[in-house]
Amino acid sequence: MSLLIFLPFITAIFLFIVKMPINAVKSIYVVSTLCVASMAIYLYVHFDPNASMQFIENHSWISQYGINYSIGVDGVSLGIVMMNALLMPLIAIGLYKQRDKKGYWIHLLFVQGGIMGAALSLDLMLFYLFWEVMLLPIFFMIGLYGYGKSNFVAIKFNIYTIFGSLMMLVAILYLAVSYKEQFGFYSFALDDLKNLKLTTIESLLVFSGFMMAFAIKIPIFPFHTWLSDTYRSAPTGIVIVMSSLMAKLGAYAIWRFLFTLFDKTSHQLAPYFIGIGLFGLIFFGISAMNQTHLKRMFALSSASHLSLIVVGFFVYDIYGLVGSSYLIISHALSSAALFLMLAMMYERVQTYTIDTLGGIAKVAPVFALFFAFFALSIVGVPLTSGFVAEVLIILGAFEYNIYIGFLAATTVLIAMLFMFKMISAVLYGDTNERTKNFQDLRAHELMALIPLALLILAMGIFPNYFIKNIEPTAKTFASNKEVSHHE
Repeated sequence: MSLLIFLPFITAIFLFIVKMPINAVKSIYVVSTLCVASMAIYLYVHFDPNASMQFIENHSWISQYGINYSIGVDGVSLGIVMMNALLMPLIAIGLYKQRDKKGYWIHLLFVQGGIMGAALSLDLMLFYLFWEVMLLPIFFMIGLYGYGKSNFVAIKFNIYTIFGSLMMLVAILYLAVSYKEQFGFYSFALDDLKNLKLTTIESLLVFSGFMMAFAIKIPIFPFHTWLSDTYRSAPTGIVIVMSSLMAKLGAYAIWRFLFTLFDKTSHQLAPYFIGIGLFGLIFFGISAMNQTHLKRMFALSSASHLSLIVVGFFVYDIYGLVGSSYLIISHALSSAALFLMLAMMYERVQTYTIDTLGGIAKVAPVFALFFAFFALSIVGVPLTSGFVAEVLIILGAFEYNIYIGFLAATTVLIAMLFMFKMISAVLYGDTNERTKNFQDLRAHELMALIPLALLILAMGIFPNYFIKNIEPTAKTFASNKEVSHHE
């Protein structure tokens, strides 16, 4: 477990110290991330779906303040771990010929280690440490390797994330101090802190501190204003990380920390977050429909689906909880694949503007096939993982309230509208000066895309194999619904 976290850090430090050609840097990056992927697959194969937290490591760190190195994995965090492990080598394989800066790959390794550590942390201070380690390389990569007004965008992103992180840090420290007052010693352990007794006001304020950090990361309305400019300016590797991993980690953290520590408060506030999620689903969907820049469109599309994940979580139904966890994984795969293909498209035509594209299916049929497949998998066509996830969330919404279920079902159609419109404009019609010589997918690009396509199909056709790891944890939280209603 610890090697999953620290191998990327060790590799990054080695690459930073040792001078070598860029091709050697890329090769070492690929080998290191493939090692992490193989360890994650081993973890998945040996994971017991009937047990809760597993592979726990607990070591005393700063004992006088109750800070420990405590990590473990359950059915929900396992999805984040797997996506982080599988997507990182595929980024390098897909973009192998595009990025020739050593720092680019070093920063990505730091991001991978930070995300892995945050997903596995069972100590709140350890989680905060890895949360910050994850964010700093993203800030530097946007500024150093981004496009357009990248420095301005990087600073804007940093201000947002620092504000959210500080709110969360204050909340964490308040919990630790409260624990000392009630039990006589400091503790940041998740299992200890859930025994705290807080007043309604205290719970609400501390909940808000955590939620501020998570809402900015996801992002949910109205904490989204950094989103489209950042996705437009950031290099593709970081866009994939933000869309497929960082945003999903923010959603996962709601389940891991807010539902564990503030179960009653989460239930009380659930109607408000369901409303915000449904509004975001509609707002981001309509905003995406009006975009002419592909990266902006997919950024807003991503935010729309993340709003649906929030709805699924806060309905507190077994279907909604499992569906949201499944959509975290499904959307990570589809959005990573689409952003990879946007980078491949940009290399060929030097534009992301929809109006300047067209006719690609005529000259690059394999590219068009994969592009259409990943775009449709995002909106949840049958036999894809997105379909399973969205159906489960909508079922959970109907269990919660028939009107909420109806709204969730109808608003999902918005994504289909703009995605079909985009596919028609980009792939069909007549070619032009930019697209008439569009080159079809190369061997290394297919090596990156085929595993993603197969995973999406496998999760859509055989969902029970994947859902069995999520259900036991989801049932625990869903069963708390009745308890909270009787409190």
